[in-house]
Amino acid sequence: MRISIITEGKSEFASLPKIYDQLRRRTGNIILAPLLVSVAPDASPAVVARECKSRIAIALGSQRPDLIIILLDREQQAEPPGTIASVIENAVLRACGEDPRVRVVLKDRTFENWLVADLDGLESMPARFDVSVNMRRAVEPNRADSCDALGLLKKSARRGYEKIDDSIKIMERYDVGRAARHSRSVRHFLHVLGDPLYASQCRAAVLA
Repeated sequence: MRISIITEGKSEFASLPKIYDQLRRRTGNIILAPLLVSVAPDASPAVVARECKSRIAIALGSQRPDLIIILLDREQQAEPPGTIASVIENAVLRACGEDPRVRVVLKDRTFENWLVADLDGLESMPARFDVSVNMRRAVEPNRADSCDALGLLKKSARRGYEKIDDSIKIMERYDVGRAARHSRSVRHFLHVLGDPLYASQCRAAVLA
């Protein structure tokens, strides 16, 4: 299966391709070059759908995917990620006037929460990050989605944290399987991508 990813995050746009080989090995699917959309992740579903419409058209026309994933931050929205995703998916269907094979995945709450989910990867860069015991307690086990991820990254960085450049460095050392143990939203991403380990559920981590 060919999968297109549309994201509003510049860090995600720059760094997610670093883990595409892992995702292909885990799922057997081809993940295509990401498309960047300019929209606030907590904008109304109608606005998100309207702004994503042109990117969906580009994906369908040039990438010819079997599935399109719109990847957004949950930010501070109170509704559960699944509820938000469902409402946006319905808005996309109304905006596009056809079935564009779209799924919406919410990072809970930001991309930085995904980045800290694999602290072993950060720890492998001791010249850049100091992974403290307190940082591990904030993230593990399975707490990456609820921690102050950006604050932890800024505190652990040995120089000022650079959102895009550091996200690329982190993703170069990132292990998706390790991250999935500590982030339910990473597990949901794998579920939507078709990872066999999370085909039936993503509530609990699979230690494999």
